[in-house]
Amino acid sequence: MREKYFIKQLATFLIPLLIPIIILGSLSTITTQHDIKADINQNSSFLLLQSQTQLEMILNELDTLYLALYDNADIFNELSIILKSPYYTYESSTSNRIISSFLNAFTSSKPYIQSFYLYVDNPHNRFLSSVDGLVTLDHFYDTAWYDQFMNYTDSAKKWTSRRDIRFYEFETTPTPIVTFYNVLVPQKTAIILNIRPKYIENILDDITTYQGQHLFVLDEEDNIIFSNQHKELFEDKDIQWIADHPSGSFDMTTSQGKVNITKVESERYKWKYVSVIPHSELYKTPSRILYLTLVFVGISVVCGFFLTYYLVRRNYKQLKMIRTLIKSADDTHVLPKPPVKVRDEYTYIIQNMITHFIEHRYIRTQLLEKKYRLQVMELLALQSQINPHFLYNTLHSVYWESVALTGKPNKVSEMIENLSDLLSYSFSNPTKTVTWSEEIANSISYINIQKKRYKDKFDVIFEYEEEITKLYTMKLLLQPLLENSLYHGIKEKEGLGLIKVKLTLKEEQLSIVVIDNGIGIDPLRLSQIQQRLESDEERTKHVGLFNTNKRLKLTYNNKYNFRIRSKLGLGTMVEIVIPIRQERYE
Repeated sequence: MREKYFIKQLATFLIPLLIPIIILGSLSTITTQHDIKADINQNSSFLLLQSQTQLEMILNELDTLYLALYDNADIFNELSIILKSPYYTYESSTSNRIISSFLNAFTSSKPYIQSFYLYVDNPHNRFLSSVDGLVTLDHFYDTAWYDQFMNYTDSAKKWTSRRDIRFYEFETTPTPIVTFYNVLVPQKTAIILNIRPKYIENILDDITTYQGQHLFVLDEEDNIIFSNQHKELFEDKDIQWIADHPSGSFDMTTSQGKVNITKVESERYKWKYVSVIPHSELYKTPSRILYLTLVFVGISVVCGFFLTYYLVRRNYKQLKMIRTLIKSADDTHVLPKPPVKVRDEYTYIIQNMITHFIEHRYIRTQLLEKKYRLQVMELLALQSQINPHFLYNTLHSVYWESVALTGKPNKVSEMIENLSDLLSYSFSNPTKTVTWSEEIANSISYINIQKKRYKDKFDVIFEYEEEITKLYTMKLLLQPLLENSLYHGIKEKEGLGLIKVKLTLKEEQLSIVVIDNGIGIDPLRLSQIQQRLESDEERTKHVGLFNTNKRLKLTYNNKYNFRIRSKLGLGTMVEIVIPIRQERYE
């Protein structure tokens, strides 16, 4: 079986390798000048496509900068404020430093970027430069880009221009740069990117394969923006003729002699990549091609044999390892150790299979633990329902006794009625979900009781959309938060206290925010509370917060957020973000 596998792999490996070599060697001995030129054109097209790929990969990286600055509304608005505002504030100065640091880091990490400008129409002629930060046009060495930009009146567009700039007045030789203009909507907003053409031209020069080969790139206006040679081989009319020629490969006569032209056009950027090869380099005699072909065939056979033998031997061991691993998947067997390093697809598969089995066992253990904890909680909930009927009957009797004393409903009877509603809501089916309308109504009953107790020392405001009241939630989610605000914030406050409950839909999540203007919590105490909540510590003064966090963790695992913010003397905010529920869960 192993021998058959080896022969099959050897044939699979060698035949695709040898056939092209044999065909190429056979055809090379009888090909004409036309065949050689066609092969050169194909190689040139591949070379141009490679150049296009490398350049567009660079341009794709630049798109991330556009997205970070323009598509991010917060950052773009902050930049607009910095440019348009006549005065600096602490916040705008800080934002300017942060954004400038980001731009400097971005441009510094890209060797081909010379500088980056961001301009938003403003009365101060300011713009943001990655080199000098926030500058004005009348104090900057490069203003030619602004004239080109202001002369543009059409809709949003991107275009390219090669320019020469002087960084200092004493410079005699200007530095060439290629500028990318990105005019945005609304008008008078632009992102300007200056590229060092020398970096791109070095890439073009490095990938040339023929002596004297000339590679250059034409922009959307058919102007040369990158070239690996700086001597002028073509006149403007010749460049235009090359750009307008319908064929991707053709011959042309220049002042340097006859050349072969290969052209590739970029659909995305409307650029044209052109390769120029002198005919003198194209038609060298292929006298040794057959000899070299036979040598390469022999080398390929020898190397292919040993390489196939090595691969088959290694793969056979790996397949045997996978087979053993599958048999060991049962819990009663010990899994083998995973590979220390991923070297190929087989070790990758083995490592992932072992990891999958380990994770599967861990998840199953977690599910069993969660099931046990839920059973314990359900038992406690059942035990808590033993005496509610006796309590209801007693409250009912006390209610009528209080009414009988005054002959009509009074403050005591109202408190008893609200307390009866609270207990009925709490004890009846504690694990059953309720609508937010029911949860809010229960919270109002609790607030009414506390208002009687504290003689209207505080007020509560609810803010929510009507559609939220139809969604479902666990019971008693709001009451512990209100109780925490009242006892730890409002109770010790002088004057009228205010608690605001705000419910907001955020895509597939619901945000519950409870804010009070109480005494607040000092930073050290707040840090201790947060640490206890994260560590599941049960001995805490804030029982309501702990129980609420515990119930949320058991219900949603890690698919919720629980956040507390407070400032001493100003108040406290508790925010909970949970997935929305549109159906009732028992």
